[in-house]
Amino acid sequence: MAVPTSTAKRRPNRSSEPSESKPVAQRATSYDVAIAAGVSQSTVSRCFQPDSPISPDTRAHVLAIAAKLGYRPNALARSLILGRSNVVGVIVTRYTLRYNPELVYALGEALSMQGVKLLLIAVDGDDAVHAALHDALEFPLDGLIACATMSQEDIANFRQHGVPVVFMNRCMTLDGVDCVATDNLAATRQIADALHRARHRRFVCIGGPHGAPVSEERVSGFVGRLRELGVTDIVTIVSDFSYNGGRAAILDHVAKSKDEIEAVFCANDQLALGALDACRFDLELAVPDDISIVGFDDVAEASRPAYQLTTVHQQVEELAAQAVRLLSERLARPNIKSRTILVPGVLIRRTSARLKAA
Repeated sequence: MAVPTSTAKRRPNRSSEPSESKPVAQRATSYDVAIAAGVSQSTVSRCFQPDSPISPDTRAHVLAIAAKLGYRPNALARSLILGRSNVVGVIVTRYTLRYNPELVYALGEALSMQGVKLLLIAVDGDDAVHAALHDALEFPLDGLIACATMSQEDIANFRQHGVPVVFMNRCMTLDGVDCVATDNLAATRQIADALHRARHRRFVCIGGPHGAPVSEERVSGFVGRLRELGVTDIVTIVSDFSYNGGRAAILDHVAKSKDEIEAVFCANDQLALGALDACRFDLELAVPDDISIVGFDDVAEASRPAYQLTTVHQQVEELAAQAVRLLSERLARPNIKSRTILVPGVLIRRTSARLKAA
């Protein structure tokens, strides 16, 4: 018996049909703009250069056509033609990004005022800088601002490729290398003097990791000045720049030593905030009546009512402005003498410490 044939239309097998993908939009080129505007490619390029000698009518016409086509100049191609990219690399450690991001923001603002963009290179610590910089020269950088420690080999490699290096909050003594930093030694000596005049005699000093140059400079300045003043009861502790590190450092010290602490100096504010909370909430000490605590950096949290931390204010806008100025001058005159600028830190007296003025 014959099987009747169904008259119902069969659904097409979608999986067997070729898929129709949406065409990818092609990026307009300067050639496309030139054809549409009836001008040469060189005229298109000059219309995007503010200081080029192009008539206002021609510039307006070309820019209108470019906007209609969605054309934007290729910054990389333009850098190859002009020999400048208007991009500056900034290398920072995670400690700076986490605990003092104002430095990076200030650098971005200072560079932007010069019409320069910031390319951020973040590393875990100073020991990771070499590996991070290995590929950095593949980018057309005009210069590098280093908020991390670089080897002489890396510095020489950048200079060999015509990329000047300026250090920010690091000091290096090398020909052709400029530096700008907070005057850590002067600031920490001032803290030591103020605490000593307030009759503090037993100190704990909490620093960052071994090999962190800014921490080591601050700790050595503070401890060195106390020793000059005849103080011998000083305990130094290595930590990790973090709030938890500062809190743990104080609690661990108290658990191991029954000696009374009169004052604590921390190499950054995050350590100091952790130490402050440990004293108030874990040890139930009155701050500053029982113990004085001082930090360094003046981060946003330091001024909040819950902390009112006595600290040293870093003039980050001035640091950034000076770093950008040094780099700009080095680009213009590569062979000028090396320069180092120390920006004073400002002691901010709040309620976390008993200090005495000079």
